[in-house]
Amino acid sequence: MSILFNNHSFISTVFKHKNLPIYKTYEFDFFRCVSVENWVYGKNISELHAGNLRENKHDGRYSKLFPNEKISYWADSKTTGLSEIKKHGSNKNYLTFKAYDDISSTFPTLGNNEELIIVDGREIKFHEILLKIENNEQLTVEESSIVNLIKEEEPDCLAYKSVAREGGTNFLFFEKGFKKLSLRDVKLYFGERKSKNNQTVTCAISSDYSPILESYGLRFEPIAKIKTDYTYEESEEYKFRSANYNNLRK
Repeated sequence: MSILFNNHSFISTVFKHKNLPIYKTYEFDFFRCVSVENWVYGKNISELHAGNLRENKHDGRYSKLFPNEKISYWADSKTTGLSEIKKHGSNKNYLTFKAYDDISSTFPTLGNNEELIIVDGREIKFHEILLKIENNEQLTVEESSIVNLIKEEEPDCLAYKSVAREGGTNFLFFEKGFKKLSLRDVKLYFGERKSKNNQTVTCAISSDYSPILESYGLRFEPIAKIKTDYTYEESEEYKFRSANYNNLRK
């Protein structure tokens, strides 16, 4: 466990920004939980993961702070991720995405060699800024300045204190950072059924995050069956990642 974040490897090198609490580092696990609805079925894992990056509809608290950004919400653990969706009235059936920063893999396939650039919003009490926005309160000059500094630095993501779970940390990813994430696994859990038929799709194995690219073409079907979308291997994403993987193995 790192001294910075619970989901950060303690062996990773860390570079800190001189002014803002910004770190450039690697080797993380991130978790995102979403309630299971009918939209989950029929989409392959690649499509489901892409759906974790939200279009900016300019009506949420993050949209008001970062109106020009697409955003994605992640957490430092499954427990924190579940606490967040339960806070918003989720059901007991959910998907858990477990992701990692692609550069930490022995075989990174996304073609991006830059480490994660993370603003540690816990140090600047960013959760209090969010609370003010949620309550339609005016930010102070200092708080507005902090938001502007974050925009200027163009980080990959912003870490901040979870209100839903004491000791938990949330990560707000911007599109630039989201494109650095690969999947470790995706788990389908049915908590409202006696016969749960839970399923897991594994996208990377072992401690070196060795990718299984074909897994991104799998899909969940009712009830908790896994099938293959063979068209995925014809996609530009698969061809790109596969080419990178094969080049690294030479």
